[in-house]
Amino acid sequence: MGVRFLLTGPCECPRVHDVAGDGLRWGYSMKRVTLLLAATVAVGALSSSSSAQPRPEEVFQRTMFLERDIRERLDREVPPDQKALIEWGGFYVPSYTYYDDVDGGHAHLTRQDLRLWTQIYLDEVHRIFARLGLAYVDFAAGDARGFRQHDLAGPSLEIGYYELDLSAAAEKYWGQKWPVQVIGRGGRQYIEVGRGIALGKILDAGLFEIHARDFSFTGFAGRSIESEDNIDRSTPGFTRSRRTFYGGELRLTRLERHEPYAFFVFQRDWSEEKPVTMFQDYRYKSQYYGIGGRGSLAPNWRYELEALWEKGRSVASGQQDDDQHIRAFAFDAEVNYYMDHALRPVFTGEYGYASGDGDRQRATTAFLGNTMGSDDNAFQGFGYVNSGLALGARFTNLQFVRLGGRFTPYEKKMGAGRIDLGANYYFLFKTDKDGPISDFRAVDTSGDVGQEIDVFVEWRILSDLSWSLHYGRFFPGQAYLDRKPRDFLYTAFNISF
Repeated sequence: MGVRFLLTGPCECPRVHDVAGDGLRWGYSMKRVTLLLAATVAVGALSSSSSAQPRPEEVFQRTMFLERDIRERLDREVPPDQKALIEWGGFYVPSYTYYDDVDGGHAHLTRQDLRLWTQIYLDEVHRIFARLGLAYVDFAAGDARGFRQHDLAGPSLEIGYYELDLSAAAEKYWGQKWPVQVIGRGGRQYIEVGRGIALGKILDAGLFEIHARDFSFTGFAGRSIESEDNIDRSTPGFTRSRRTFYGGELRLTRLERHEPYAFFVFQRDWSEEKPVTMFQDYRYKSQYYGIGGRGSLAPNWRYELEALWEKGRSVASGQQDDDQHIRAFAFDAEVNYYMDHALRPVFTGEYGYASGDGDRQRATTAFLGNTMGSDDNAFQGFGYVNSGLALGARFTNLQFVRLGGRFTPYEKKMGAGRIDLGANYYFLFKTDKDGPISDFRAVDTSGDVGQEIDVFVEWRILSDLSWSLHYGRFFPGQAYLDRKPRDFLYTAFNISF
């Protein structure tokens, strides 16, 4: 979708990727991946950049869930004689969200999102991409909970970068053929390492990729967008965040059915509380070291797994001039079975584990967080693990088992028209029953967090029109005093042009 403008001329350009989306999603395959049309649905639905949006932990998690769940990739061929390609387009996403609020009430909000994008390809060497966002948020009367009931967010630059294929440039302009492919990219872009647990977010960053026959390597350095909320919402002035990220990932690609990898990420916290508090500091400096892999166990069986260790220093509750060691661990493994059937059923099993800290009062903050004189054993990542839409818990002091599946009951053989249905069921537990999870309502010293069922429908009505619905119901376990089920509903249309 969108408008394409070709500048043609004699050149050898066998292929250019035609993409309309939110930038390259790096790390999942460590290959040059083009993203993305429908990520706009997710980001548009619950974008945390809006000042009108409530900011409990579960809202943050749902934003990440929808972004990852709906994102699509496009990779289409263009005429082989082209010299340059200019294209542009946009998306309009009206959405409705209903959820049970933290005080036991309900909230309703509607959101109108507009995304405009453009990109330029030159000689299969240069690429420039930019996407702007504009959104209008409207809470029902009494549901804003202290935020603006009506708010206009933007326009703002969501993604914007320049990419240079150095190896293609060397061959095209100087006649040099390199034994490896080297790509450099700078600007605002989505960066992810491994399965996106340690890091998976948009950064202002520089990145390079090296692709050889037997391996690929990616390195990056960047900083968070300052207008984003701080991961520690106890920090005074938490609506701004200043963090830097450095890292790299190595993947072995020579094996036929398996792709092992290893990575590291260093995170430094430069955020400043406003106003400054005399009795509490909020620094959180972490390093992540991970190993994992993905591949095929047998025909129709696919797996992904990752183990990562977190080190570093964090400030304890009531601590100003000192800090404590971080010693935390996380693990996630997923298996998918693709059945040979006309309905294309896929069955999924997943187990996730993130360490916790039994002497914390709050799972994700410095204030009321770790106790002075003790190691901080609570895992804190800057990515996302799907642990349920209605619960919306951060991946810390949490372990879960997910059983689910999806199938396609209808798919038009010619033209547009496809319906996907799916469901996931979660069994959720604390890793340390004495410690908290990110949902502060789980106050009892029990390891039983609860269970949840999530269902979804995705309908591609036309080539430029789709509709999606996600519903989740969480059944609190013995860790909660209030055992009343909680609901979350999100539905949206995605209109592209």
